[in-house]
Amino acid sequence: MRNITFVLVFAVVWFIGCNTGTPEKAGKTSSIDEYDIVLLNGRVMDPETNFDGIRNVGIKNGIIKTITKDSINGKEVINAKGLVIAPGFIDTHIHSISRLGRKLLLLDGVTTALSMEYGVLDVDKFYNERQKWRGNYGATVSLNHARMKVLDHIDAQDDTGWLKGTKEAAKKGVSNWSTKIPTPEEEKEILAIIKKGLERGAIGVGMALGYESVGTPAREVYEAQKLAASYGRVTAAHTRFGSGIPPDEFILGGDEIMLNAIALKAPVLFQHFHNGDWQLAAELIERVRNQGYNVWGEIYPYAAYSTLVGAEFVDPKNFKRNNMKISETVLDPSTGKYLTEEQLVKMRKEDPSHLIVVFSRKKEDIPKWLSIEGATIGSDAMVVLDAEGNLLPEDAPYEKIAMHPRGAGAHSRALRYAREYNIPLMKVLANLSYWSAKHLGDTGLESMQVRGRIQEGMVADITIFNPETVKDNADYMVGKNGLPPSGIPYVLVNGVITVKDSELVPDAYAGQPIRFPVK
Repeated sequence: MRNITFVLVFAVVWFIGCNTGTPEKAGKTSSIDEYDIVLLNGRVMDPETNFDGIRNVGIKNGIIKTITKDSINGKEVINAKGLVIAPGFIDTHIHSISRLGRKLLLLDGVTTALSMEYGVLDVDKFYNERQKWRGNYGATVSLNHARMKVLDHIDAQDDTGWLKGTKEAAKKGVSNWSTKIPTPEEEKEILAIIKKGLERGAIGVGMALGYESVGTPAREVYEAQKLAASYGRVTAAHTRFGSGIPPDEFILGGDEIMLNAIALKAPVLFQHFHNGDWQLAAELIERVRNQGYNVWGEIYPYAAYSTLVGAEFVDPKNFKRNNMKISETVLDPSTGKYLTEEQLVKMRKEDPSHLIVVFSRKKEDIPKWLSIEGATIGSDAMVVLDAEGNLLPEDAPYEKIAMHPRGAGAHSRALRYAREYNIPLMKVLANLSYWSAKHLGDTGLESMQVRGRIQEGMVADITIFNPETVKDNADYMVGKNGLPPSGIPYVLVNGVITVKDSELVPDAYAGQPIRFPVK
């Protein structure tokens, strides 16, 4: 009897030991003599298992092979003492970004950057152009670009597609893509473009409805979401409307895409839901998700957004309706000065694709957004231009950059806020990486099922930072818009050191496509 009791107790102890939340695989000991890269004495934090402990990490062939207390050897060794070893940050909200923009994201800890809101027109072209790319990349197929192609006969297919397309439309004096309700035949053409993009492996369907609220019928939105759902893909949306008061509240656009998602049992990403009634949006997202739907929301930690001055929600009438003074709200980042109403009207007419910054939210709400369980963090980073609107090369001086600082500091800013406002670091890390990987992985996207975690067997996309000193340096002042952060000394992409001593490694091009199989 004593022998039986001993066996049972041993079995229980063994089972508990194998299920303590550690990212180390129970019962497995690595037999590798030398790893490609070894991270020594770092604070390993894994948001999926909530593991938090000092460990050594061994990486071989781009995969995390061991997480251990034992001594291990590597061809290259990084002393991570005092540093956090975290999953590489995943940004689901960038805009067909330029090489300089991608550099800034890497310095900010982003290993995977996905163009999901606006998406792209030609999915094959997007992926083919990035076969030598510094970070992981992916895109949705764009409802906006499909409308532009069908209704205005404009192909926007290069790195700056969304900006180039709107500039070309403005130059031609057309805006059917944003204002025209398509005929049944035109809608078929639009949906055919989306279908082709999904067949070519797009992550899902992207729709920036806030830029085309008056031209896009509810039926068209539903049919586009239904098409994405038929492939099991996500719809990522900047939702309809841009007001904070009835009858065109921003949250109503969120209701639209979430109701469609429920009806279709389909995944949906409600992007920058903090643009409107964020408390209501967060509650709705949570309630829908608790019913088993793959629905999630995204924020970025700034009280201002950036957009094209010609966007429909930048109409001076909209600011007046919402009791917002234009002279205290709309900033031109190329000059660092606020616009008057007269200047805004003139710019909307003469240069509608000019980028502006709009201060529309309460700064004191930022820590509250970052504290929301599962609120993923997307920078909304755009192509990097100078004050004259020229595309800057990868090696351009940071002081020449004229843009919203979110493109250079959104992720380090989130970490700084976690420190300053006592937000649990594990929660913020989950929002920076794990939740995006989890939700996208649940759509069947295999490349995301092995990212967003620090565990044995996972891809070695890793961001290493100092939790005591990490901070964003970019701000709204001219010359400081694009300053890179401090406190992120190393970033690994697919097991390749891509940022070292907070500088880009020149010959590191380890990015891989985040894409569904091509049909």
